[in-house]
Amino acid sequence: MRLSRELNPKEEEIVAKRKEICRSAISKLLGKAVSPNKVPVVSITASGGGFRTMTAVAGIMQGLQGTGLLDCATYFASLSGSTWYLSNLFCPDLYSKDGKPDINQCAEYLKECCSQMGTKKFIANFLGYIHQLDERKNNGLCVSAVDLWGCYLASVFKLPEKTGTKTLSQQCCHVETAEWPFPLYTALNVQSNVAREKFHQWMEFTPFEYGFCTHRMSMKDDDLEGRKCKGVVCQERDEPDIGYMMGLWGSAMAVSLREALEFLKEDDHTLWDKVVALMVKFAEFVKIAELRPLAAALPNMLRGIAVDWMQSNANKVQADRVFTIISEQESDMKQFDALLFPSASSEFLLVPDKAKRVEDEEFMILTDAGIDFNDPIPPVIKPERRSDVIIVFDNSALSSQWVDPFQVRAFSKGLLI
Repeated sequence: MRLSRELNPKEEEIVAKRKEICRSAISKLLGKAVSPNKVPVVSITASGGGFRTMTAVAGIMQGLQGTGLLDCATYFASLSGSTWYLSNLFCPDLYSKDGKPDINQCAEYLKECCSQMGTKKFIANFLGYIHQLDERKNNGLCVSAVDLWGCYLASVFKLPEKTGTKTLSQQCCHVETAEWPFPLYTALNVQSNVAREKFHQWMEFTPFEYGFCTHRMSMKDDDLEGRKCKGVVCQERDEPDIGYMMGLWGSAMAVSLREALEFLKEDDHTLWDKVVALMVKFAEFVKIAELRPLAAALPNMLRGIAVDWMQSNANKVQADRVFTIISEQESDMKQFDALLFPSASSEFLLVPDKAKRVEDEEFMILTDAGIDFNDPIPPVIKPERRSDVIIVFDNSALSSQWVDPFQVRAFSKGLLI
């Protein structure tokens, strides 16, 4: 486990290389040279929205590249459907003759994949992936509806046919060139039978590591499915295929019953909303409102570390108590932290109400981050990433899924949206 206030060294190296590309692109757009120490960090975020968002992002990326704005961006954060696009872009062996990411070729490939859903070849691929679920179960891993959904997505994008970039960590060879904005994928860590409002943690995934947006803890992608205790992998397992990860990142079916009902609400004064409210009360009465039977599970990276491991590493933890992204020098952002990360402003060892101690759980319950809100802003506002400009592309179907970026701006320091 890596515990640090700094970015992953490899990410820092890539961002430094990317800065020169951004400086050249911004200078070209402005028609004048930009000083190396005045190059802004531009972060792009794309919302969730399934296949609708995936195809929209394909067009957005073509537009950004055509105008020269893509080369001005340092980061690209994704959520749910937009993670499917990024996953395919950085698996160029699926569509590119020269093995390099290409936006236009990727768009054509995705169009072809979507047009072949339901064909005999698609069904054969799907059945081939389903056979792997028994292997996962025999290896002691949790198998859920998300695994089946991952099989479906792997079949859509023909992942079984290729042997190249099959895992998230294998994307690093395409990212290290710094020719593209650094990719960030997101998910939400929750607990079954506990309301999301009472406990949730945003997680981020990169080609090098995965961890929490609010904690400063991360582990290598290779260790995603390994059993962990006190920050150490005690049972190694193979890294999951990118198809499984796409299923996890886009697992909107992992909502609780209460959340699913509330997504249907449109107007507080309609008869339907009153019916929904009664259904929620009934579900809460029979204690099924917050269950997540369809959610994915990964071995818990925090297992066993909160007491012993954190105390023995107290010199590294320092004043921010690990769980918050806000340092002592950034006290004016504390309101912002509480707004976007309500669980981060509570004591790490004293999670509220029904929530269990995070470090006692063997597995983390992970869902589509859009269940909280549908824009992957948390990873790009980490102080370590120093975002100066955030460009938000939102393809949400429901207004309740949308977070107002101008509200974010009001609580953040030096952040222009």
